[in-house]
Amino acid sequence: MIFDQIENIAGPFFKSRLSLIKKLCGNRLIDILLHMPSYVVEKIYTKEVNDSHIGKIVITNIKVESIELGNDRSRKPSKVYVKNHENIIEIALFNYRTSYVKTAYPIGKSMFICGKLTKSFSGAFQFINPEKHTFSTILNDEKQIFNIYPLTNGITQNTVYSLVKSAFNAISQNHFNEWIPIDILQKYDFPSFKEALQIIHFPKEKYINEFDIPARRRLCFDEILSEQILNHIMNTAQNNSQKIYNEKLLIKKLLKILPFKLTNDQVSVIKEILADMNSEKPMMRLLQGDVGSGKTIVAIISALYAVESGFQCAILAPTEILARQHFCNIKAMIEPLGVNICILTASEKAKQKRETLANIYNGVAQIIVGTHSVITDNVEFNKLGLVIIDEQHRFGVNQRLQLIDKGASPHVLSMTATPIPRTIVMATYGDISVSEIKTKPQGRKPIITTPISISRINDLIESIRNIIKKSQKVYWICPLIEDSEKLRYTCVTNRFKSLEKIFGQNVAMLHGKMKQQEKDCIFSDFATGETKILVATTLIEVGVDVPKASVIIIENAEKFGLAQLHQLRGRVGRSDLQSYCVLLHENRISDIAHKRIDAIKASNDGFKIAEQDLILRGGGDVLGVKQSGQKTYKMFSFDDPYAQKYLPSFFEDAAKLAKTIVNSEQANLLLRIFAKDSITNVRKSF
Repeated sequence: MIFDQIENIAGPFFKSRLSLIKKLCGNRLIDILLHMPSYVVEKIYTKEVNDSHIGKIVITNIKVESIELGNDRSRKPSKVYVKNHENIIEIALFNYRTSYVKTAYPIGKSMFICGKLTKSFSGAFQFINPEKHTFSTILNDEKQIFNIYPLTNGITQNTVYSLVKSAFNAISQNHFNEWIPIDILQKYDFPSFKEALQIIHFPKEKYINEFDIPARRRLCFDEILSEQILNHIMNTAQNNSQKIYNEKLLIKKLLKILPFKLTNDQVSVIKEILADMNSEKPMMRLLQGDVGSGKTIVAIISALYAVESGFQCAILAPTEILARQHFCNIKAMIEPLGVNICILTASEKAKQKRETLANIYNGVAQIIVGTHSVITDNVEFNKLGLVIIDEQHRFGVNQRLQLIDKGASPHVLSMTATPIPRTIVMATYGDISVSEIKTKPQGRKPIITTPISISRINDLIESIRNIIKKSQKVYWICPLIEDSEKLRYTCVTNRFKSLEKIFGQNVAMLHGKMKQQEKDCIFSDFATGETKILVATTLIEVGVDVPKASVIIIENAEKFGLAQLHQLRGRVGRSDLQSYCVLLHENRISDIAHKRIDAIKASNDGFKIAEQDLILRGGGDVLGVKQSGQKTYKMFSFDDPYAQKYLPSFFEDAAKLAKTIVNSEQANLLLRIFAKDSITNVRKSF
């Protein structure tokens, strides 16, 4: 019953809105009950409104007196004038068609309405877009508690109320075998699953935040537990991988021709990775290293270890610019070793792509660098033994599964330049191995970070003149490509035009709307050619490496997250040149923006910055900005400071519990409730 389709409870009214309901909630009865309210409100029934009700949610009875229709084309609102005892109330209806207004508010009709009572410019009582209230049983002066749910166009709060009530009544006879042991229920004061749903959807009292009540925390724990069960299945259910062991001849040859010496951290991490690959258990390891710490050489050495034993290695990058840079850098290092490398991206020409796919299939291509194109169905590997995922947070669980599914349980090394707190590591992977590179290569100088007000931009431009005279290069980052009426940020196109007037052909522009070939030419000319100043969006945020770039200017720095500022700053300081990061900000900025800028100025340590970012902005922004592949949850957000209080212990307890119940019927039920799509993909893969 709990997984029955919504159609089973849909009367004629619901059926006419079925597609909208499914879009909002999902297809099943349980999906309706997992559609969580955003907050609760007190609604006051009153026979006659007065000044004491201003600003409150009011239910009252009205009679339609007259209608002043708006204009559908100009979006002028319709106004309905109604009588409430001796009061004349104005109802302003925005974004409603005039045909609906005439039908919904016929003159002379009496009805209940519900909405926030305000006053118009003329001083009259006013409702804006109220709901016609159908709960006629609420006819007393006591305050009533109601949920406010997220909606979509065409669905009202009353529709959701009715759906929730019908869904709960339909499943109320179901018996749920408890999946949480008694000690955890008592530890967190959790109600049963069914009781939690009832408490949340039929509240008896108002609360400030949903995490104020154990019922919501219970569902949060359930969702985390389902995710940990999935992670446990992924981490343990793979077949035994091929044991990789060899004499490291390719690695030894590479180390002889490297122009630098590995750091102690790099050596330690490489030992951990090679030991994992020498095991029949598939490696699942996360490599965390601050920007510029030297993760790429670790990836190359890991790839060579796989290649020497006859395996292929796939290196997955989130952007085409980064994929091409990896390809060029790795190719330059390994060509003297006789190792064959290829690149596969969406912009490859058809003939080249066919040749590349053939080389991957027959094993000629030993190291394959690419973007999401590597995941597509037409890519078949000959003997995939190692998968390296760069900037792992930009790839979702299902995308990682697709790549893993292309080999016989290959080893997986994920890398990130954004140090991630343990809580978020567990959310993404479960209880996996983590390696860290904290020291940077010798000769790197700390980047000097300086906040500058936009009023001093002329001084900044004079400084740039001196920088480019030394044949050094400058990034100038803007948050937008083009002007926006809504966002008062500087755009790339405008900044490029202003700098081009001053510096002429020394300036180039780069953004995501350009064709890939054009982007490649522009970036190549900046990296090795005559371009001295590159005006760009955050397209260059990840992994881009231009040793001659010694200055990065981040305009509207107050608009960026702390982790993203640190990522952008990491585009300079990649040689022995003294490098600078300029945070160009508006004259007046918020307190939180001040704190971010102070934090980034005070430290070059990405691990400390990640901790500070978690405090200032919550876990969701530790990864800079939310990415499309990043896991989101129904029951909580990492940004919620109320949730952050509970999440560390929830993840720890859920990870332990997942291991003990993973094969139980209760675990299967929990996965069907919270992770129906993911469990299907996991089962396909294993």
